Amino acid sequence: MTAKKGGNHPPSSHSAPFETRRYLGLDLAGARAARTSLAALEYYPREQKIFLLELQTGIGAEKRQPGDEELLKFLDEYMPGAHRVGIYAPTSLPPCIACTRKTCPMPARCSVPSVKWMRETLRRSASERAGRDVTPYTQRPAEVWLRHQVFPKLNARLRFEIDEALGGTRAPITARMHFLRLHLDRKKVLEVLPKLTLAVLAERHGIPPRLMRQYRSLEVGAPARVGILEHLARERGVFIYERDMQLLSQSLAAFDAFFAAYTALLADSGQCAKPPKNFPRGEGWIEYPES
Repeated sequence: MTAKKGGNHPPSSHSAPFETRRYLGLDLAGARAARTSLAALEYYPREQKIFLLELQTGIGAEKRQPGDEELLKFLDEYMPGAHRVGIYAPTSLPPCIACTRKTCPMPARCSVPSVKWMRETLRRSASERAGRDVTPYTQRPAEVWLRHQVFPKLNARLRFEIDEALGGTRAPITARMHFLRLHLDRKKVLEVLPKLTLAVLAERHGIPPRLMRQYRSLEVGAPARVGILEHLARERGVFIYERDMQLLSQSLAAFDAFFAAYTALLADSGQCAKPPKNFPRGEGWIEYPES
């Protein structure tokens, strides 16, 4: 399937007379599905303006090129000029997957620092789900942190079920991302969670609860997504061309790619939460706005 492009664009960073920064967002789908979307934002720091520069949807395998090669072709084109790339996919693996121990003492007794940290975080949690055991073969420290320390502080209407890196239907995406990372500039890559970004922004900017309830719906999601983007445009100086707005309303993957890029911009501007001081060294972090 040929990727669909968005509409008119402001001048590129190479020709613009003002300083600009470019941020990419990627909503990663399976290699055999033409549902991966890529968004590019152009940020003008002095003017505090953000333009949706480019939107690619339906990225997948072509007749003569596998899906991974087609996606990497897009990224090779866009990544060199980007400051950061927000990817909606797990960019690291759970601790047990990389473990080289010959025998396993079981998670409840494991002395690996990452697993110990996950147990201790769960123990300190005031979450209703704190009684659950950690599963470091499907979960990562960042997911335990979000589930038990961040989500309980969100408005109950904005919470959602977090997908574990190797749980449910997320495992194939994690495996694909593990492969793709070998071909990307890792210094630019940030893992993001668009649903959490939007939940924090909803509280911060007063996005109507009705829109938040509806925006992922198949039946009424399109107008809700438009409402959210129009609200963000007023509050944050985001400019989106009409044709791009239509694509964002029609495609939830494109919508998530947009917020993946927006999260990368926030992270690069120092507006995202930092890992806790004792967060395990070497473990992947998920960027989200400071609430």
